[in-house]
Amino acid sequence: MRVSPIAIVLSLILAIALAAPVGAAEQRPMTGQFTAQAGPATPRCGDDLTLGFEIRGVASHLGSLTGTGSNCTELTLATTAVAIWDGLATFVAADGSTLTTVSVGSQEAPVAGRAVFLLTHTITGGTGRFVDAAGIWTVSGVIDFTTGIVDGRVSGWLSY
Repeated sequence: MRVSPIAIVLSLILAIALAAPVGAAEQRPMTGQFTAQAGPATPRCGDDLTLGFEIRGVASHLGSLTGTGSNCTELTLATTAVAIWDGLATFVAADGSTLTTVSVGSQEAPVAGRAVFLLTHTITGGTGRFVDAAGIWTVSGVIDFTTGIVDGRVSGWLSY
């Protein structure tokens, strides 16, 4: 029996397609808004400041959300521009699924008791429907040092 070259090529393509791992889920746009307030934090930033926070908001794919976390920054954050690093956060979606992220960013120098900030969050884990999640999003907003309240927006992508 003679096998044609076309049949061999088609067989190879089919074998590769069946053996290939399932690709990552679709990257879905993610947007949202939140408020945050200072919360408890275990010091973990050496001589620098560990800031804890508690979050409430709403975001696409999560619905109403809550969250907690902390990050490291400089002691001069109320008066100068500072870096923000080693951010760790866990977000809880309306259905109880969670997303865990790490973040880095910066805060501009405060003007009249308010400062603009920008962070980049990268997903490092999840539970429930987010167990295999991936994603990167930016968080931007304003810190009001007179009230201790942060108002922000989220935009980026999420796959799960």
